[in-house]
Amino acid sequence: MTNEEPTDEQLADLIKGKTLSVYWYMLRHPQPMTAREIQRGAELSSPSLSMHHLERLRQYGLVEKDVHGQYSITRDVRIGILNQFMGRGRLMVPRFLFYATFYTSLTAALATLAFWFIDWYSAVLIILLISICVVLWYEALKVWREQPFTEGERD
Repeated sequence: MTNEEPTDEQLADLIKGKTLSVYWYMLRHPQPMTAREIQRGAELSSPSLSMHHLERLRQYGLVEKDVHGQYSITRDVRIGILNQFMGRGRLMVPRFLFYATFYTSLTAALATLAFWFIDWYSAVLIILLISICVVLWYEALKVWREQPFTEGERD
């Protein structure tokens, strides 16, 4: 590990591709794991490739290796597409999902109330809220599709 750890902006430039996929896999599975377990889980071609990416992450101060050869996350940074996710472990979901759920619930509640008070500005409000919901759900699904999946996690 270097004396000075890179900033989040520098990490975003340094960690890409398979290294990002290895880091994503480790974020989703926070227990300590060996290089072989990470290789299988992240679907890398060999344990040496797994070691290469793990050593890069260790060099940047994001993971550490214990005396038993197991790697674990030491620093949880949200870089690149990871900025768009919230949660820990398997419960990592797009931030937009919370907004979409909130506004969908709000729209449904107001739509039921609008039947009692039917007027033109209630209709405009409901149409506006529906359009907001559509945009938020679209963004949540778009971010979900962009996450650095491994092939095994897609199934």
